[in-house]
Amino acid sequence: MIEYEAFKKLFCETSGEPEFEITFRGIKISYIIIKYDDHVSFQRCGANDGSGEYEYPSFEELCETKSVDDICLRDMWDKIETIIAEARYDLSLPDEVEDFKRFF
Repeated sequence: MIEYEAFKKLFCETSGEPEFEITFRGIKISYIIIKYDDHVSFQRCGANDGSGEYEYPSFEELCETKSVDDICLRDMWDKIETIIAEARYDLSLPDEVEDFKRFF
């Protein structure tokens, strides 16, 4: 899995509005981070009861705050099973991290 600091750097350097789907070991729900020019959102994926979307001014603030379903990314980073960028790059694989960097 990509280390926290490496992901943070990649996230901050990525332009556009990339989406990162995150799954955690032992949690059946997946989550998504979307980067915008002026904020970051975090929400549940595909939940019938609403997304539970939260918005933050920065990635750092998102990571330090308990969000939807009491997820605190910084505290739970070691429980992340996968991070899929743009629905096609598995950031647990170094080659795919490099492919993602070239794409963005």
